[in-house]
Amino acid sequence: MSEEDISIDTIAYQKSLEKFLGDFELADGAVLSTGDGLLIASAAQNASIEPDAIAAMSASMLALADTLVGQAGRAYADNLISEAESSTLVILHAGELILTVVGRPNVNIGMILSAARRTANLIGIRAKKDEGFVKGHEILKDPEALLQRVRQELQEMRRM
Repeated sequence: MSEEDISIDTIAYQKSLEKFLGDFELADGAVLSTGDGLLIASAAQNASIEPDAIAAMSASMLALADTLVGQAGRAYADNLISEAESSTLVILHAGELILTVVGRPNVNIGMILSAARRTANLIGIRAKKDEGFVKGHEILKDPEALLQRVRQELQEMRRM
């Protein structure tokens, strides 16, 4: 994607994420990215959150989940949830974009998922107004390319 393909008001998305964090105190951060993992906006209450890395990995993970669910006859995964001792991640589609919410440890999954869905829906509506700037799911057309991308990102994570 070239810079010409991106003609959006990132400040509006930034404000949406900041409002989400202000309204939902059980989240440490939120990251909004394109379907190919490019960071659009982020907001964090925790300095250890790396928005660029989260954007890239979330896009890969959700694309892989979409491919997996496609094997069961569904178009896209509704969401992807990862629970760890240090945080809970919720990754979901926000129109053609991807919203990743970093929740605090032991957060109620239902609460964070509900809050994330509301925000994703609002962002999805805004993204439709910015239609044409993101080509969201091209990587799903080539499962081999997707697997190669996931392998490459896993190797990069191991080097860190």
